[in-house]
Amino acid sequence: MRLLFEIGMEENPARFLVKALDDLKKNLENKLKNERIKYEDIKTFGTPRRMVILVEGLAEKQEDLNELNMGPARKVAYDANGELSRAGLGFAKSQGVEGTDLEIVDTPKGEYIAVRKFSEGVATKTLLPEILKSLVLELEFPKSMKWADRKFKFARPIQWFLAMADNDVVEFEIEGIKSGLSSKGHRFFGKPFTVESIDDYFTKIRENNVIIDIKERKQMIRDLIDKNCTKENEQVLIHENLLNEVTNLVEYPFPIVGTFNSDFLEVPQEVLIISMEVHQRYFPILDKNGKLLPKFVVVRNGIEYSDKVKAGNEKVLSARLADARFFYQEDLKNPLEANVPKLATVVFQKDLGTIADKMARVTKLADFLTDKLGYTAEKEDIFRTIKLCKADLVSNMINEKEFTELQGLMGADYALKSGEKETVSKGIQEHYFPRFKGDKLPETKEGIVAGICDRMDTLAGCLGVGVTVTGSKDPFALRRAALGIVNVIINSKLNVSLKELVEKSIEILDEAGVLQKDKALLEKEVLEFLKQRVINVFTDMGYRRDVILAVVAKAWDNVIETKAMIEVLEKEVQEDSFKNLVGIIKRVGNIVKDHTEREVNKELFKEAAETSLYDYVEELDRTTAALLAAKDYKGYLDAVLNGEEIVNNYFNSVMINDKDAAVKNNRLSQMKRLDDIYERMADLDLIEG
Repeated sequence: MRLLFEIGMEENPARFLVKALDDLKKNLENKLKNERIKYEDIKTFGTPRRMVILVEGLAEKQEDLNELNMGPARKVAYDANGELSRAGLGFAKSQGVEGTDLEIVDTPKGEYIAVRKFSEGVATKTLLPEILKSLVLELEFPKSMKWADRKFKFARPIQWFLAMADNDVVEFEIEGIKSGLSSKGHRFFGKPFTVESIDDYFTKIRENNVIIDIKERKQMIRDLIDKNCTKENEQVLIHENLLNEVTNLVEYPFPIVGTFNSDFLEVPQEVLIISMEVHQRYFPILDKNGKLLPKFVVVRNGIEYSDKVKAGNEKVLSARLADARFFYQEDLKNPLEANVPKLATVVFQKDLGTIADKMARVTKLADFLTDKLGYTAEKEDIFRTIKLCKADLVSNMINEKEFTELQGLMGADYALKSGEKETVSKGIQEHYFPRFKGDKLPETKEGIVAGICDRMDTLAGCLGVGVTVTGSKDPFALRRAALGIVNVIINSKLNVSLKELVEKSIEILDEAGVLQKDKALLEKEVLEFLKQRVINVFTDMGYRRDVILAVVAKAWDNVIETKAMIEVLEKEVQEDSFKNLVGIIKRVGNIVKDHTEREVNKELFKEAAETSLYDYVEELDRTTAALLAAKDYKGYLDAVLNGEEIVNNYFNSVMINDKDAAVKNNRLSQMKRLDDIYERMADLDLIEG
């Protein structure tokens, strides 16, 4: 049997559609499972005006229910007189049966009471009305609405239900909206129709100019743009997110090329592109070098070209671009530095003060970091970058809330046009990098230092005044800030201590009198927060999780050194010699897990293997300390590996748990010294296998 269910409605917001279809499918899967109705496949389709679900291979009836529900043991269920105890009566009541319906079942654990239930499966068509009705009533959206005199909520007003099981209607009703065999085609290029079968529906919906398959509609847009919307040496800028949105704004796509006045190109093309993509859902057209042309693509919800649609969209875009040009020209009337005093009126966070307060702290932290990094020659430009990097937030372009995505980029443009150095201009833009996962990273020292210090102040400051981060709540994007710090340090190969940076940031916040937490506790919290991001970054880079955790357990403060250790260890763990050593390391670790003493008395040695191990550990201690100090991590691991035979010989010759407590503890201390050396670079116990 096949099932087709269509929910017809007024235009649904594009951002709701995919999630709603996923939920619809999952909910139906769960309901069919709960009702013991088997099926072969469930597919979903959708447009702004409809959500469609198709079930193939639906069973004609439920599976029969034949189950045995076990209760308490017989000796618990009955008292000494053979009467049901409270436990037995409680079980019978929970199963909805009388005591006489209970039976005794012999199991490997003894005799237990049980209830056997059998129910013959009901015809699927009998159950479908309630299933489909509940699908509608239980579907949730980010925003829902009521309409007319109805009480239930939905994303947009529902206009019809089409529900078919094979060729028969599945009849149900929700507040006066009845299911049937009728649907509607495209709003402007289709008409209402009635279907006789499920296949008939798919034929007629297409005849009425509706492409219900989202993937097909998306590919149509790409194909039609490639075929009809570009000339030689032109390219249409298609971002995947915008394409997904446009796909779910139309039922039948028809791309049309529009134009705008080339005078608008005096405005930075990023501004114009934002106007087209974000505000109007248009696709910009670029030349082969990536320079914006005065052309765009609008995807019409229709089946044919229209001069009116073209002209209407051109008029709307011109108004948008005129606003952008006005804001831009107004901003250029004054140098960027003139905006800086206004930052004292913009609150960053209620307990941390204004943006001006924040940037004063960032400047102090940058003074510390530039000295640590040896960027003395660039310090003046770094300070200038920090002074100006937030100035565009109060510009007309950004402050009007229409172009917030361009913060940093506009500041860089205004800085150049105000006569600032190119390095300062780049630093202003780059201090926001990376803005998202996979984004580009800063290249200038100005952008690197400004970005790290800005993020560190945000992270330590927000945690320091009680801002909390949960799985779904991160109002100041602290996770992104921490990830940005780690990624910038790794990409720029900065030899810097995160602990020192956190300590200095907290010290500056404390001097400003804004902290609401104990400094030591805050430092621990910030460092743990950063540590988790360090693990995440290295995981995203593709390193083995156990290797990352092993190294980070011992050394993560300097992430450049951490990365070098991870790279060396990742190669070594593949070698058979290392795999053999892991067993020894784990054995040593298990032996000394509760032992803390490290002092070894040679006079208590009884076996030659003890002396051999002692001499080996003494030499290994000196050698590995020197190798790690020289950052020779490969040499350290090689040195550790070279002692496998000596350690194995010790285990074969010496019984650590000697009857003499002094001898036993002395041997444990020798193992503890060895364990310390094994864990100098990484907690090798964490290596799997």
